[in-house]
Amino acid sequence: MQKKENKENEILEAAEKLFAEKGFKGATTTLIAAEAGVTHAMLHYYFRTKDQIFLKVLDTYTEEIRQNLKSIMVSEINDTDFMRKVIEISFDFFNEHSGQMSLFFEVCKERPELIKDYVDNLGKHIDPIIRSHQEKVSKAVAGGQIKKITFIDLIIDIISVCAITPFLSPLLNNVLELSEEQKKMFMEARKHEAVELIANRLTEKQQ
Repeated sequence: MQKKENKENEILEAAEKLFAEKGFKGATTTLIAAEAGVTHAMLHYYFRTKDQIFLKVLDTYTEEIRQNLKSIMVSEINDTDFMRKVIEISFDFFNEHSGQMSLFFEVCKERPELIKDYVDNLGKHIDPIIRSHQEKVSKAVAGGQIKKITFIDLIIDIISVCAITPFLSPLLNNVLELSEEQKKMFMEARKHEAVELIANRLTEKQQ
C-alpha cells in the first residue's frame, strides 16, 4: 500500500510541475509519465485520464484552503479581525501558488464543465465551513461592524483583488528583475493594500 501511495504521489508531483510549466493542454499524459519515471501503462493504472490527475492535484490545494479556513474558526479573534484574517490568508494562498492559480484560470476557460463538476462536489465537504464563516459574517453585519454581505460575496471580492498575484510573478522576475527580498517586500505591501481596500469597503458608511 505504501509503495502504491508513493508512486501515486510521484506522478502527482510530476503532473503539478508540468502543469505549471506547460499548462493543462501542454502537459500530456506521456510527458507526465516520463517526468515521473513510469511507463504510460503504469500511469493509467493509477489515473485513467489527465482530468483525474488534474483534479487530484487540485484536491491538495482545496484541502489547504479548507484547513486554513478551519484554523481561524477556532482562533480567539473578534469579527473584524476575522475578516482581515480571511483576506490575508487568501492573498498569501494566491501568492504562494501563483502558477497553480494561472492553471486553474486556464482550465476554467478551456474546460469550465470540469471545474463546475469539481466545485459542485467540493461543496458537499466545504459547506459546513462556509456556514460557520457565514455566521461570523452575519454577526458582524448585525452588530453594525460591516456592511451587509454574504461570505460567498466576500470571497468573490477577495478573489477580485487578490487574483492579480499570479500575473505579477513574470513582471517581478523578468521585467523588474527584483531580488527575492525585494519581491517579498513588494508582495507584503500589496497584501496590506488588499486587506485595507476590502476592509474599508466593508466598513464604509452605507449611502
